[in-house]
Amino acid sequence: MQRRRRDYVRELALERIRRLIRLAEQIRHVEPELADRYGSLALMLARKAQISYPGFLKARVCRRCGAWLAPGTGARVRVRARGKMKYIAVTCMKCGYTRRYPLRREGVPKPWCYLYPHG
Repeated sequence: MQRRRRDYVRELALERIRRLIRLAEQIRHVEPELADRYGSLALMLARKAQISYPGFLKARVCRRCGAWLAPGTGARVRVRARGKMKYIAVTCMKCGYTRRYPLRREGVPKPWCYLYPHG
């Protein structure tokens, strides 16, 4: 009984997180502050429901301040290298938090693809 309730809460939280992310994506050009608020609400929902952050949430919302990470406006995106390892560094323009995504061989899923859905 308890397990079913927990699963229901998690599914409901994921549904609401997806809705908030979709709304933030639509409104980010008009009202960036509201998009930031939607992002921080999505993070709070994930924490409250005790679910791991979905890939689309990790790539789009700053983990530290909850700001919406749109490349060019809310985030700086760079390709960096440490020795032989190359990675994409996404830096939040609001708080300066840097998230690193390793570049891997072809065929391996890339979590940073959510930053560039058409690329």
